[in-house]
Amino acid sequence: MKPLLKSTFNFLGSLTAKAFAGTTAIILLYAFMTKPVVAEVPSFTDVNADVYAQEIQEAVQKGLIAGFTSNNTFRPTLELTRKQMISMVINALSKLPVSSATVPHDPPPAAGNLLKVTSKPFSDVKVTRWSAAMIDWAKNNGIMQGYSDGTFRPTQTVTRAELITVLRKAVQYALEGGGGSGMINKQQAIAFSDISNHWAQKQIIEMSVYCGVATPVNETGNAFSPNLGTRRNYAAAATLRMLNCLRS
Repeated sequence: MKPLLKSTFNFLGSLTAKAFAGTTAIILLYAFMTKPVVAEVPSFTDVNADVYAQEIQEAVQKGLIAGFTSNNTFRPTLELTRKQMISMVINALSKLPVSSATVPHDPPPAAGNLLKVTSKPFSDVKVTRWSAAMIDWAKNNGIMQGYSDGTFRPTQTVTRAELITVLRKAVQYALEGGGGSGMINKQQAIAFSDISNHWAQKQIIEMSVYCGVATPVNETGNAFSPNLGTRRNYAAAATLRMLNCLRS
């Protein structure tokens, strides 16, 4: 819209005011008939055969996660780190009315609008780290905590159980703030074969019912593999499902 009107005004700059007034209706009509330009989502070279391909593209389009611009890849099987998980989950929360003005998501809604931290939220998270504000926010809002030794271990791989636990806490945060329709049963619970007596059993079952956020590895079989490292493809899909379920 803006580029169209700007170029049109430049072209008509030599016309008289009277002539310009006579063409205004035509210009506006043409502008309304023109389709809006939508930001193009990269067509990654390594996700076409991935079971989560469609959800990856949607997650990227919604700004939950990004690919690697150096070679236009997404690297779906690369394992996710704790700081990357926080960034992705908070980016999802920032799409909800309850948190749009308070969540320090990445990238921020305006240059320089990312909240800053003045002291380290954990002993191994410097204030200069790009994810420091998000880690601090997640800590203060009960989304994700550190370890008993005072560390956060930002580059440590996230297990699938840990991802689901953080997503469950994110749902609770959103619901308490009025940013969702309630934690209700959206579908039948999945009977996973390998989560009995696991510390995250309850959360995994709850999130399998909640729009199928928790599902078997690669969407096949009945094993959840809670202690397996979380891959970027499933992390993107699970976070997207959580966001869509909150909006439904």
